[in-house]
Amino acid sequence: MRLTSRPHIWLLMVAFLLVSCGGTDEAKRGVDEFRTRVAQKSYSEIYRAAAAELRQATTEEEFVRFMTALDRKLGSWQSAAEPVWNVTRGTAGHVVNLTYQSQFAKGAANEQFTWRIESGRAILLGYHVNSPLLVTE
Repeated sequence: MRLTSRPHIWLLMVAFLLVSCGGTDEAKRGVDEFRTRVAQKSYSEIYRAAAAELRQATTEEEFVRFMTALDRKLGSWQSAAEPVWNVTRGTAGHVVNLTYQSQFAKGAANEQFTWRIESGRAILLGYHVNSPLLVTE
């Protein structure tokens, strides 16, 4: 079988790959907005704009306390390499996971953001941080 005998199959495969990657730009914009709000210590704004699933998993007071503790233990965010990403579409909707190796003022941390893409906007579903500083500080 020659590759040129079925060009429509290749076009469909390329189109599928492009569609399955969609949402990473929106999620990255969500991370940028998240980082801006964290720098302003606007933790309640982050909580109120988050998806219902996040708000059902924790109270606003717990979320603010968590974010305040992260700021105290890690310091301000400094930089991060390009994230590793994963895009899924299923019963939870269009979900994008971004994982960053980030540098904070006091040391390194692994950050994972989970976003649902709705109407071209990223809605925060989850935020997880892992760093030895969280245990030792």
